[in-house]
Amino acid sequence: MTDAPGREPVGLPIGERPVKVAVVGLGQISELAMPAYAGCEEIEVVGLCDRRKERLERWAPVFPDAALTEDLDDMLGWDADVVDVLVPTPHHEDVVCRVLDAGFNVQVQKPLARSVEEADRMIAAAERSGALFRVMEDYFFHPPLVRLREILESGELGAPRGVHMKMISTGWGGWDVDLSTYEWQFEQTKDGRGLLTFDHGWHELALAHWLFGPVRRIFGWIGETVVVPELDPDATIDAPATFVWEHEDGVRGVLDITFAPAMYFKSDYYSGDERVEVVCEKGYVRANRISAFGVQEPSVEVYKDGETHSYHALDSSLADSFARMADYTADLFRTGEPDVLLTGPAAREILVTLLTALDSSSEGRPLDVPATR
Repeated sequence: MTDAPGREPVGLPIGERPVKVAVVGLGQISELAMPAYAGCEEIEVVGLCDRRKERLERWAPVFPDAALTEDLDDMLGWDADVVDVLVPTPHHEDVVCRVLDAGFNVQVQKPLARSVEEADRMIAAAERSGALFRVMEDYFFHPPLVRLREILESGELGAPRGVHMKMISTGWGGWDVDLSTYEWQFEQTKDGRGLLTFDHGWHELALAHWLFGPVRRIFGWIGETVVVPELDPDATIDAPATFVWEHEDGVRGVLDITFAPAMYFKSDYYSGDERVEVVCEKGYVRANRISAFGVQEPSVEVYKDGETHSYHALDSSLADSFARMADYTADLFRTGEPDVLLTGPAAREILVTLLTALDSSSEGRPLDVPATR
């Protein structure tokens, strides 16, 4: 172990040894993140931190050599190459800044923050310490979306003209979610940071940035639906909702979010159904699913010159995305060669776009996205 005061962040590359990862926050998302680390030989989970003892007990048998603590200050004395921060978004700033100031590299779950001010304080803490600071976005590693991006970059379909993203949030199918997850999510909804448009909408706007670069103008139109009126008439979800935007390169995008609580989608994880279609000069490419398996079609389809090519054998579950994200973490720290995906400043750009969409909905008009570079 090393003392937190005066610690220098571990530099990249670290070489051939396993990457030592500590994790703070073991809520719902850990059910995807932790199995991915357990299955990666190049990663050693050295410690786990959560305020709830039962969550530590959940993962202790999977990582028998990992240190366990309910106190973040204890964790800051451990020897780790990087700390993954998986706590709820409202706590990102506090936890991330403490970990960065203690001299650790940090990977934090999306969304980066609830406000630009919070994001700026985390970015400043990373600059002070010289640590690597990035946001984890599993959509960048989802095999069908990776293939979609590869097809676009190949140029075989010509220049992109537009992108359409569809999300259906359902209440039937998928895994059981800890009620504490919904508690903080619905608390966020009260000040305009909704479960579907903010927490999940981050995914889609991050994907749009990854595919086509910065957004210059966006319009948000967000409604609300009472989730279970007979139990709590004040508990609402931020749908139906629509975002419409234009990238700096002229590509236009649409995100359509629908809440259909009685619809069933088969899923091992979240039950929402998402689809992404990019129309180009000569054809289109479509990813048919991300979170669920409701649509039993090929995970990727390409149309060109009157013919359709289908990809039936791509890995396409969220677990596959997280496994590839774990492999990326191992490669990044061991070799230092892959590009650092979604640095603090890059994630800030997505946050600014998302918050502009929310402001647009409140004002009832399209808004220019403030320059962030």
